[in-house]
Amino acid sequence: MKWFLPYLAFIFLSELQVAYQIYLDANKPNVTFYYFISILEYIFYNYIFYHLLGSRVIKRIVRYLIIGVTLNFMAGFLFAANKQAYLLVSLAISGFLLSAIAQVYIYLKFISDDETSTLLISEPGFWIAFGVSIFFSGTCIVFSLHDFIMKNQLEFFGFKLYHFVPRILSIFLYSGISVSLILCKKKNKILLSPS
Repeated sequence: MKWFLPYLAFIFLSELQVAYQIYLDANKPNVTFYYFISILEYIFYNYIFYHLLGSRVIKRIVRYLIIGVTLNFMAGFLFAANKQAYLLVSLAISGFLLSAIAQVYIYLKFISDDETSTLLISEPGFWIAFGVSIFFSGTCIVFSLHDFIMKNQLEFFGFKLYHFVPRILSIFLYSGISVSLILCKKKNKILLSPS
């Protein structure tokens, strides 16, 4: 949890840099930052689930996914003829995989829950998994349909649909992270307080 604030600061600064570049030339998108952000984002969230998951088999799968998806992003950045199209496909696939890992975590927590344990919604990991699964499942659908959205010029409130959906889903992602940080802080206070 201690890495969330530096991670969020990095994401914020990276998005500002991308917005500045779009401001300078909106017709020439720079996908370099998005490749870098996507790699870091995928590694970061899977690193969290790696530590939250108890199953050795699932942890091994997460390790292989981190390596495979990172190599995929790097290959696209280095060798793809159309870097933007490759990035969109990679984002759709990695988003689906990350959502699946988050759902596996929720499922494993749900089936291991017994009457004596705390409620699932009081677990910080649940809220991370909730936010990640909502955000990445939604964005992977939108990125999968990018060409269709562009061809039909689909918009919502004047925003292109592939811009609008991630912005709305970010509310769920960052709300889940916020609740998780609050719950983690409360748990630490309880653990550190004298009995």
